[in-house]
Amino acid sequence: MSVRKERFQVRFWGVRGSYPTSSLKTLKFGGHTSCVEVEAGTRRLIFDAGTGIIPLGKKLLKSRRSDLNLYIFLSHTHHDHLIGLYFFEPLQKSNTRLFVFGPNSSRNSLKSTLRTAMDSQFFPIGLQELDARKEIFSLMGGEVVRFKAGSLRPKVDKKSSLEALVKDELTILSYKSHAHPKNGVMLYKVIYRDRSVVYATDIEEKKGGYPEVIEFVRGADLLIHDAQYLNSEYFSRTDPRKGWGHSTVMSAVAVAKKAAVKRLVLFHHEPIHNDSTVRKMEKQAQRLFPNAVAASEGMEVDLMQP
Repeated sequence: MSVRKERFQVRFWGVRGSYPTSSLKTLKFGGHTSCVEVEAGTRRLIFDAGTGIIPLGKKLLKSRRSDLNLYIFLSHTHHDHLIGLYFFEPLQKSNTRLFVFGPNSSRNSLKSTLRTAMDSQFFPIGLQELDARKEIFSLMGGEVVRFKAGSLRPKVDKKSSLEALVKDELTILSYKSHAHPKNGVMLYKVIYRDRSVVYATDIEEKKGGYPEVIEFVRGADLLIHDAQYLNSEYFSRTDPRKGWGHSTVMSAVAVAKKAAVKRLVLFHHEPIHNDSTVRKMEKQAQRLFPNAVAASEGMEVDLMQP
């Protein structure tokens, strides 16, 4: 078996929440908004298209040796998770084949939402004008996205069943949570070669965590979880963040512990938090869950390593 086929690696390109930052005080952890790259065997998955996807796109074109086949999974379509897509250079190339997955809304399909976001009144180039070959899949939650050997186009099954998983076949499970304002948020679990990573950003956990989310996350080798706020911010008497759609560090830790995950990555950092504050939050998490770390741009996690 080749090294390439054995690869299961996570790389962080954007870790900031709400809006990007540009400051000497945020250089250590980074200022780009959400974008996480996952290499699983020969497949390249991209979770969210915040500004972090822009440097990723440049890197992909620079290192490209053949056609690009890419799979983007959107947690939701708020601006901070989508704005980088407009400047994702592989979209401009005819030898790019792009599959985009994400939640629909109560009013529109994902394709309709993306077309509206790139309408001429908002952006000079429409989605349909970009040269890449594109397929867009609306998800409701509960789907299984299966990658069959030898096929570029994945198969989307409507109902997830762990019993139906095929050993060593790359599989993504989706779960729709309503714990984010208006249209909710999609969580994803990537399973490959008996290992798994969960991408759970922009979710506001209730005290102790949602039981359904804990079960979805259970046993993951790596949990990437929203941890935007300190408890003091979330429960502030003068400017509380409760109801804003994001979790505290303590909420993320509670889910990680109850779901018995192996590693926790704190994600979607508050844009006004400098490196010192994020480091403080990391230490706070590590006191209760030693295998926790705050996400930073350029950080890599090799899931094939023990």
